[in-house]
Amino acid sequence: MRLVHVNAADADLAAAWLRDAPGGDPPLLVCDAADAPIAAGLALRHGLEHAVLPDAPDRPEALRLRPLLGRVSPEAVVIAEPSRMVMVFKEGEEQPAWNDRFPAVRVMHALGARRFRFLGRVHDLSVEIPMLLDGFRNRHAGQRAFVVGNGPSLRNIDMGKLRGEICLGSNRSFMGYGDWGMAFPYWAISDRLQIEMYREEYEAGMDAASIKFVPFEYLGFLRMPNQVPVPMPSEVEAGEHLLTFPQFGETPAMLFNSFTVTIVLIQIAAMMGCNPIVLVGVDHSYPIARVRRRGQDEADPNPTAHIPPAELQRRTRLGFDFWEGNAAQGPTHFTNAYTTNRIFVPPRTAWSEVCYSYCRAWGEAHGVEVVNATPGTQLDSFPTVNFESLF
Repeated sequence: MRLVHVNAADADLAAAWLRDAPGGDPPLLVCDAADAPIAAGLALRHGLEHAVLPDAPDRPEALRLRPLLGRVSPEAVVIAEPSRMVMVFKEGEEQPAWNDRFPAVRVMHALGARRFRFLGRVHDLSVEIPMLLDGFRNRHAGQRAFVVGNGPSLRNIDMGKLRGEICLGSNRSFMGYGDWGMAFPYWAISDRLQIEMYREEYEAGMDAASIKFVPFEYLGFLRMPNQVPVPMPSEVEAGEHLLTFPQFGETPAMLFNSFTVTIVLIQIAAMMGCNPIVLVGVDHSYPIARVRRRGQDEADPNPTAHIPPAELQRRTRLGFDFWEGNAAQGPTHFTNAYTTNRIFVPPRTAWSEVCYSYCRAWGEAHGVEVVNATPGTQLDSFPTVNFESLF
């Protein structure tokens, strides 16, 4: 039985698709609770069954769908006009985004759907979604995990000690896999500049077997095996809101960027039930030569490193400034090749510290220990431990 998700706003699209749909096993129309009357009308007109989806697969009302288990086809259709996501770092380009359909995708995925076809008036996207974050909940309950940053301190420790450990890495961590003799089993990316400007590099460089957590809004844009799409609200729009009310992803419904992918990794490790969570390679220090804003040099070499968030909000906005890797005044990552001929959004250290401290508070409230084993780290939000003492 194929699931076909419909909604009131795009009822005309659903009616046209149902009119022209090929014969065979009749689909089951599904919808959100608010759209139940429209779905019921479409089902009656076309002689189909319909069902209302809860907003998450772990809601008690999801039990009503239990009879569908084992009957649902691997392919589902989502009939909805996507929103327009304007690329921040690719001028004039857009990406269709079906973020508002993620709750329905979660429920249909729990019922057995793995191939999704998203249909709008112009866009037609077919993607495989083999895994969602729901499937990783408590996967490593009570086990130690290492959240590995990409700082230069990794040059000074024996990375071989992490072989066999639960490791979560990010961004260009794959540049170290050859020297370290291992690939991290888990990896994530959240930086819009990195995704939009260097997509091909990530697609070519990533280890195929690694589980890759990527923003759901880039569904169909990044093409790598073993992707796990998760909504990660963009800091371009939500930056100041995260500062006034930091958040921590406690359910598989959403993760929060919080100005650094490292915090995304901490949330994933916590979701997996890992305890303790050990940070390594999180130097939190960036000897950046200059920041350019809208193509012009900023008088302050790196205003994002120390200016209070309230003042920084008035001076610069995410997405409009960057720093050049070739102009760094010292090592910024575990290999110089990481930054050669690349540009980056400046690290929001003053902003991320607010969210790191919230991570610590969340961990203490939930019995999850987060410690920092980075030699020489400048991040004081977590208790520090000696890396060598852990082995």
